[in-house]
Amino acid sequence: MRLLLEQTKRMLAETRELDGLAAESSWLTKLSWGFTSAKEVCVEFDITVLGKVHEAVLVYPDLFPHAPAYVRPRKSDEAWSSHQYPGTGTLCLEWGPDNWRPDVTGADLVRSTHKLLAFEKLGTAIGLDAPSRHELTLGQRLRTETRRFVVTPELATAVIAAAGAQHTPLTVATSCRFTELVSIGIMLGPADGPNLPGLPPEVTDSTVGGVIVRTGWMVRCDDWLGLESPAKSQADIRDFLKAKGRWPWPDDDDRSGFLLLVDDQWHLRPIAIVKGTGDTAYEYRMVDFSGASAPRQPERNQELVGKRVAVIGLGSVGSKVAVSLARSGVTRFLLIDDDILAPANLSRNQLDWQSVGYDKVDGTRGAIRLVRPDAEVQTRTFRFAGQESSAYNTTVLEQVAACDLVIDATASPKVFSSVAAICARRGVALVWGEVFAGGIGALMARSIPGRDADPLGVRAAINAYLATLPEAPFKHAEGYDAEEAGVVYVAGDAEVSQLAASLAQYAIDALTAAEPLQFPVAAYLFGYQRAWVFEAPFDTRAIECPAASPGPATPEDAEADATALGELISVFGPSKC
Repeated sequence: MRLLLEQTKRMLAETRELDGLAAESSWLTKLSWGFTSAKEVCVEFDITVLGKVHEAVLVYPDLFPHAPAYVRPRKSDEAWSSHQYPGTGTLCLEWGPDNWRPDVTGADLVRSTHKLLAFEKLGTAIGLDAPSRHELTLGQRLRTETRRFVVTPELATAVIAAAGAQHTPLTVATSCRFTELVSIGIMLGPADGPNLPGLPPEVTDSTVGGVIVRTGWMVRCDDWLGLESPAKSQADIRDFLKAKGRWPWPDDDDRSGFLLLVDDQWHLRPIAIVKGTGDTAYEYRMVDFSGASAPRQPERNQELVGKRVAVIGLGSVGSKVAVSLARSGVTRFLLIDDDILAPANLSRNQLDWQSVGYDKVDGTRGAIRLVRPDAEVQTRTFRFAGQESSAYNTTVLEQVAACDLVIDATASPKVFSSVAAICARRGVALVWGEVFAGGIGALMARSIPGRDADPLGVRAAINAYLATLPEAPFKHAEGYDAEEAGVVYVAGDAEVSQLAASLAQYAIDALTAAEPLQFPVAAYLFGYQRAWVFEAPFDTRAIECPAASPGPATPEDAEADATALGELISVFGPSKC
């Protein structure tokens, strides 16, 4: 209805052009204008091809001609063509959302419909296919499929490896978190064997909410031409497989489980079977991810595998950095924080409601394993520079000192001083940063042994630079929030995420140490707003910091160390280890 008021002249032209087409075309009859149940303008019409009448409707959306009109059968359950979208029944014609122009008319779409139906009828007889722009993505093809079976590269490899057996035990995990049921083959072989690699416990363990684990069989058969598609009866499947000598169970009892049929062409047909009345078999649509995918990481990130990174502070910045590094290729983590995730943290933290009430280190460990199942993640619920057992403190500090890189995401001067001393002592790279109150900007810094000054030297250079600038607003605010003249200024997730992304890049640069470094200086100021010294958003200020102290210890130092060591040996005696 609205369309008639907004596009009066255009819609009048539409009616006249369609009337003219009907007058000159014997195949087009029974034009009838009206409205759909959604109050959209439509015209019903009949198209006759080789004596068969196709009852169609042309729908004009309210945003026509800036949104495409479309044609579909008047009866929603009719399938006229292979060029037809599932669910809606809309025909894939010469024009659609991907190539629509406002000058295309309803008459053009009706002509295109006639052409498509003619090709469907006549093309088959003469060996021609209808011209097509009907290319669907995987997501479009699966849009209406509520049961999906994911084929991973590891499962595909295991299927081929088990090719010599008629039956192979199969274990399948099904997730029902959303409206779809998504199943993944997690084990191919005896039940006491290992799971297929590349899958985290969160999608394979029945103790995890929303995951159902079922057992069954992978069954080799030459083909399944004699089996109804889709199969709905467990009895029919049993009879079909028994006729081929491939029924995997020793009896004919109904049961609940999962079957993965594999034919001679390595096509897979996943079917769940259940006990009960009505349908006792449900086919799953295969989602094949077994092929090689294009590289999704820079080549330098290969050097991250095996590197151990400590992330101290799993708040809004640290949690994001940790997961980003896992995606980038880091496989070994030490996570340190003493806090528990609260509902209020969800506005900026990487974690979600599934981790509320849990230690942040455990929630972040779970998030890392969901994106990198092979990650080795060690956690410590520990308050750095806080009241802890001295023995436990020593244990944690030694673990930090054994890492390749430490990230301090606490924005705490006390924590920084402690971490800086450890990293300087053991020659470990350190990266740190903080978002300024109100989200006006951020600071990011690093100390790479042998390249930059020690962490305290870098911090001294930063403080000297800041002393040359006007005093920062909200200087005495705590955390990311500040108040001025009754107005509260808050750093949001967007500002926090910008710093986290930069810190992840900085960390990767320090870990790979590929020359030249992508970040040539040891400290940066980032502006996220036009405020303080920042002239515009994304204003970046590089802070020149001193390089590492040159050369090894002097001969005098070495002589003094040797003398001291000799005295210590006399105190402790020779080693008995």
